[in-house]
Amino acid sequence: MPTRDLNPSPEPNRLPSDEANALESTFADRPEALPTEKRSRLISRVLSPAVSWWLRSQLDHVEDLQFAIDAGDRQLLAGNINQVSASASRAIYQGLHLSQVQVRGQDIQTNLRQVLRGKPLRLLAKFPVRGEIMLTEADLNASLTAPLLANAIADFLLSFLQPEASLAESATPNGPRLENGQASLDADQISLSGLWVEAETTTPIRITTELSIRQGNVLKLQNVKFLRYEADQAVPMTIPSSLVFPLGSDVRLEAFEIRAGCLVCRGEVMVTPADPQA
Repeated sequence: MPTRDLNPSPEPNRLPSDEANALESTFADRPEALPTEKRSRLISRVLSPAVSWWLRSQLDHVEDLQFAIDAGDRQLLAGNINQVSASASRAIYQGLHLSQVQVRGQDIQTNLRQVLRGKPLRLLAKFPVRGEIMLTEADLNASLTAPLLANAIADFLLSFLQPEASLAESATPNGPRLENGQASLDADQISLSGLWVEAETTTPIRITTELSIRQGNVLKLQNVKFLRYEADQAVPMTIPSSLVFPLGSDVRLEAFEIRAGCLVCRGEVMVTPADPQA
């Protein structure tokens, strides 16, 4: 997950150089030699602002961001954090709108030595994040134009409407795409309609499907129905009634529920640190 300063906030608080030197010099050998008040200041004055800055840098927008850090003295002074719990409302990540987010990351390794000297927080190793996200029908519709979702939808539709086409075509601004998209969430079912634009042709379409998770990392579409409209007449497309999409080995979902007006996803993903050279 690349770090991005999309929602700029103040740099992490920087300790005076003499205090930073004193803290850093005790890291490896004698963390217990630090007075308790200095240890606690690592969280209150350095780590908490750094974590807040990093979380906000991942998002285009967020409201009511709350988080808590659980770290013992020895682990913290070595740059390790036992657990970070965070919650937020009305968050936007790469154009995807989320009404509620609750996550918990564990066994996190950071560059705390550099943070002491005012550097941004950086992750040093992969770690698991468990959580739950909830998006409403309004969130989903607001997200349809986000490149991350728009390209995925275009690739999905292109595989039926023009199977021989290269999926790379849908990633271009003038490539095949869905316009005026409108999604609805009913009990156990999602519907998507809009105008499929390809070259000089515009075709109204509508697709409905049920969604479920298999084996934790396979998204299954079942009871799929695909209609295209020609001269105001609905023409059913001949497509498989069920489809599966692997989500990758770093994903383990426990629930993927479509309720009336909202979608709830709960599970675990592995977070991979960004390449510092990127």
